[in-house]
Amino acid sequence: MLTGIQIQNYLFVPQQTLEFGAGMTVLSGETGAGKSILVGAISLIFGDPSPALEAFDPAKPIYLEASFDISQNTELQEYLSRQGQETEGELILARELTPAGRSAYFLNGRRVAAAMMREMKPLMIDFHHQRDQQRLLLGSYQLQLLDLHAQNQDLKTDFAARYRNLRDQIKELQNLKEQAETQRQLQELHQFQFDELQQAALRPGEELELQQEFDLLSHAREIAETAGAASFELYEGENSVHVRISGSLAGLSKYAHLNQRLAAIEQSLRDCQDQIGENAAALSELTLELDSDPIRLQAIQERLDLINSLLHKHRLTHSGELLELQALREEQLNSFADLGQSIENLELSIEQDFGKLKQSADQLSKSREKAAATLSEELRENISQLSLGDARFKISIDRKSEGKIIMQDYLDSCTEQGQDSCQFFFSANRGGQLKPLSAVASGGELSRILLAIKKVLSLRMDEKLMILDEIDAGIGGKTAENVAQFIFQLARRHRIICITHLAQIAAIADRQIALNKESGGPKTVIKMTELMPRQRLEELARMLSGDVSNVSLQHARELINKYKT
Repeated sequence: MLTGIQIQNYLFVPQQTLEFGAGMTVLSGETGAGKSILVGAISLIFGDPSPALEAFDPAKPIYLEASFDISQNTELQEYLSRQGQETEGELILARELTPAGRSAYFLNGRRVAAAMMREMKPLMIDFHHQRDQQRLLLGSYQLQLLDLHAQNQDLKTDFAARYRNLRDQIKELQNLKEQAETQRQLQELHQFQFDELQQAALRPGEELELQQEFDLLSHAREIAETAGAASFELYEGENSVHVRISGSLAGLSKYAHLNQRLAAIEQSLRDCQDQIGENAAALSELTLELDSDPIRLQAIQERLDLINSLLHKHRLTHSGELLELQALREEQLNSFADLGQSIENLELSIEQDFGKLKQSADQLSKSREKAAATLSEELRENISQLSLGDARFKISIDRKSEGKIIMQDYLDSCTEQGQDSCQFFFSANRGGQLKPLSAVASGGELSRILLAIKKVLSLRMDEKLMILDEIDAGIGGKTAENVAQFIFQLARRHRIICITHLAQIAAIADRQIALNKESGGPKTVIKMTELMPRQRLEELARMLSGDVSNVSLQHARELINKYKT
């Protein structure tokens, strides 16, 4: 429960401290007096965005602080314990906004993240805005309210987790199948390439050997003719080199014994003559061995063409790279994963989880259907206390997945919230036809229906601060008195701050805070004052008639006395 609030340098409030007791506190004031400032300050403390905030003094920071007694809020205490934030029952939350636009959040003096403040907000505060009336027309919000009444959080969490998991598995299965198809195509390509290369039966260095043999066979005749001519010139001809050297040696040998150098030259020439003879013999043998062999030449050409074709196909430069590619493809073929088994296992898991999902959905639907009946009756009883005695109320639950046999159709009919759609039906008049709330309820009726829902739900939640902003829209007279009594009953369980223009609602509150503008200085100032009995009487008189007169004071006094009894 809110026990106090401190506002510094916020909008038109330079400094303000307020204390709150149990029960109901009403904020009143003339139009434009800034009744929403207090609510805005609380919202900012809990991490609401602060676009273009105007400080009273732009050179100073804005500081907002609220203190709470959380001794009766076990859900919040459990949350704080999980966050490592132990408390003794009192919780002080604060936010500072610097002129540069930066924010800092504090919990009992320790700095915390904005996300933590936002997570605590629904555990501590229940806001009721006029815009909630429009949300009440939405089926999604109606379902949310029904789930709160049914306390379906665990069932919803279970279904949502199963729904997301099944969706993820289906997506994974699709990816696996796509991967398997891609792998199949790649495997076929690799197998074809490997088979082709294996069939080619390439050998290391084969291309060079073949090219050399091809070049030799291509020029066999020319080489033989050249070798024969060389042999003839060196040895076989009448005027061959061998013959001429023999003639030279005949003359030199006569005098070689007379001169060592001459003897050495003679010996060298004899060695040369021997080599010429050997080389001439070798050339003669080569001439006999060389054969153009066109059949072999064609075979080599075909083999080289095959190698070149493979090189071109695979965009490689030499046959060694083809052998490397063959080895790589063999390795890749051996390393392909068996996705078929993974797909089979996942399909089985999906089938089993789909069955569990349907069970979870049915369990959630049954809980909602049961809660719809009890909530309809409780709302009818509570609405009757709000000048809607003849009203009827019914909550309809429709299982959107009904008849959906195919898994994908079933999933498409669901959301993470389950398989159900929710519709509130209402009739304000006896004998009137029940129609969707959006088609028949007026603004005043919506406000009261929402208030009745808040009361019913409050019985199932920990103690919270409830902020009712303009709950009196579209009502007056006896209806306003009934609404006032209704809020007062609600305030026995929850601390309530209510912004109102109606004296009937203000009169029933435990305390009243008036907001007033003071424009005498250089800048407008808004002050919040908890009213003493006489001040409150005058404020109620103003709210009743617009001014304070003996008649309005008497009416205000009668109103207070009426509620006291």
